[in-house]
Amino acid sequence: MRLTFIASTGLPMPRPDRMPTGYYVYISTPYGQYRTFDAPAMEDCSVSWNETLTIHERPQTLFKRLMSIFKSEAVRLEIRASYESKQTLDQSEVVCTFDTTFKQLLVEDGPPTLHSNVGDRRVSLELQAGGINEKNIVVFGEAGSGKSSIINTIAQKQVAKTSNDAVGCTLKPQRYTVNISGHQFALFDTAGLNEGTEGNVPDKQAKKQLKRLLKERMRHKSPESDGIDLLVYCVRRRNTISLPTILDAYNTVYSGTCRKEKVPIVVVVTGFESETHTESWWDAHRETFNSMHPAGHACVTTTQEYPDIPAYLTRRVAQSSEILRDLIVNTCSAPIVDDNLPVGTWCRLPLCSI
Repeated sequence: MRLTFIASTGLPMPRPDRMPTGYYVYISTPYGQYRTFDAPAMEDCSVSWNETLTIHERPQTLFKRLMSIFKSEAVRLEIRASYESKQTLDQSEVVCTFDTTFKQLLVEDGPPTLHSNVGDRRVSLELQAGGINEKNIVVFGEAGSGKSSIINTIAQKQVAKTSNDAVGCTLKPQRYTVNISGHQFALFDTAGLNEGTEGNVPDKQAKKQLKRLLKERMRHKSPESDGIDLLVYCVRRRNTISLPTILDAYNTVYSGTCRKEKVPIVVVVTGFESETHTESWWDAHRETFNSMHPAGHACVTTTQEYPDIPAYLTRRVAQSSEILRDLIVNTCSAPIVDDNLPVGTWCRLPLCSI
């Protein structure tokens, strides 16, 4: 079962001497505890998450028993404020509580907005619930490599914030839903790797965020759960590609669970606005990426719309969008893994045979 936490309004005003660093939703169910990422409060005391979590029953029975098992089980949702202190980075306090059931969350016309009274404030929590039917894709790479632009190109509209600077503009993982050929995909944008200490997100923090995202998505993976279906490594075209940088990024995302579950990786190279022979570039640099054992690649143009954009760039972006969308659909198909091949080597069925 999926719960998408959209936003909360009416939060109590924090004390001036104790300002929270963010708010998150903590979910308690008979099958475990879950939490969203922290999100800052706006001036009107509202918080926006737009994050989807998957609530798991026993893996072997979740899909078959979803409606019957979840009809009357109790669910507690808590909005918690996070605080930073010298002693710990994980201090938090409960701001408000919502008690509900899976039956109430699974009504046909969507769950109602939940309410909770806190003093003279009426706090609302907007969410959506449903079954598991999306493929999860994590986009990662160096700061300024064009991850957010790739997501916008796939979505065929601007959903992710972008920047023209080498400094990254994504501060924490962000989730965007895209429909491709009638199928739902959740694209996760992540903070850029290898950003200096003067950047928005230092490299150490970006890696920590990325590892946490991967761990959370893979922790309860089962045949009926979401897990991670595809990793997209984004790199900007340049004459010299650093092999140590690629290996470092690969080890960050692929060690542990992702390797064990044999999650496929594709390489997407950006920055081909002035280059017409994209495959020639790939052929010249293919060996650099061999250590990743990529299941596919794409060399694309992801320039965002701007006034008086040349027609040839508009055509290239449209072509790149189709290339990326086809790459996602094809590499998210069910893999057949030959145990005699090295990890990362993939044999795949065509979509029509699945």
